[in-house]
Amino acid sequence: MTGQIAHRVVKLTSGAVFGLALLLPSAAGATNVQQWRFKVYLDDREIGHHHFILTRNGMNQRLDTRARFDVTFLKIPFYSYRHDNVEHWNDSCLTRISSHTDQNGKQFQVEGLASENGFRIQSNSGEYTLPACVSTFAYWNKSFLERDRLLNSQTGEYVDIEVQYLGEDTFAEGETAVRAHRYRLSADDLDIEIW
Repeated sequence: MTGQIAHRVVKLTSGAVFGLALLLPSAAGATNVQQWRFKVYLDDREIGHHHFILTRNGMNQRLDTRARFDVTFLKIPFYSYRHDNVEHWNDSCLTRISSHTDQNGKQFQVEGLASENGFRIQSNSGEYTLPACVSTFAYWNKSFLERDRLLNSQTGEYVDIEVQYLGEDTFAEGETAVRAHRYRLSADDLDIEIW
């Protein structure tokens, strides 16, 4: 049951982040800070928040992510999720990552750094080296949709991904109807729709 809740929360959060991220402009060349602050819902009940701060300086970017979710049933704690992540990027390549996650008491730690030999990862699963230019599920940079493998910032796993374009659609942003491109990301235990 806990796994199902986590999957549903991630699905809702991911879609909201990507849809709004594409609407915001970015200035080329100058230091630019963008923030996204989302309320997270499980069905129609608010269970927490997911905040992102993206700092751009030319081709270099830093993304700070913080997520806090709490699910209760009759005021009894049922599920909690705490995720803090800092990613450094050069253009579309991840250069460094440091994340810590507490998923209902289970701890995850991911540290990664680009080197001459590839992207070195240390996580709960051990140490290993990935190709030189990797990407996380970087919803703020739609170039991640061109990848067939993505780094899971929570677990450090390098996940095979299938991306399917679902066409253009319209969603409501306040009182405004916004046209957006819609995609589905699929993996073994992952099914996310993003706009």
